[in-house]
Amino acid sequence: MSETYLTIQEAAAVSGKSIQTIRRALKGSRLQSKRKRTPQGFNYLISRDSLINFYKLKEDMMDREPAGLNNKQEKSISGEFATLQDLQNFQHQIEQLLDEQKKEKDSFIRFMKAFQERFVVMENQMKLLEQPKKRWYHFWK
Repeated sequence: MSETYLTIQEAAAVSGKSIQTIRRALKGSRLQSKRKRTPQGFNYLISRDSLINFYKLKEDMMDREPAGLNNKQEKSISGEFATLQDLQNFQHQIEQLLDEQKKEKDSFIRFMKAFQERFVVMENQMKLLEQPKKRWYHFWK
């Protein structure tokens, strides 16, 4: 019989424990697991048999689907590769985000130009206020 592995979320749902409790059991080496390297760190896959033995679960509890997971999520967890349609959807989303970013950038540049113009006007007004007032009898200065 091949060994079955569960994600931390699946193990928590099946055992009725919290995710943090499962993590503590992993850290204390109470559960057998495999580490899978990802760019963000590691994903842990927990042995189904060690979960049953440690929490003394019944086999019939393990046969049911974990709460909150459906077939679509299960396929996305098990799938390693994206389809062409997924890539096209992703490309479309990226293009939309880039368009939004360009609009926001243009709006920001307009705002900064208006701010700069107002700032220059304020500087000129401050300079006029700082200049000493000439008296009528100081015409030779």
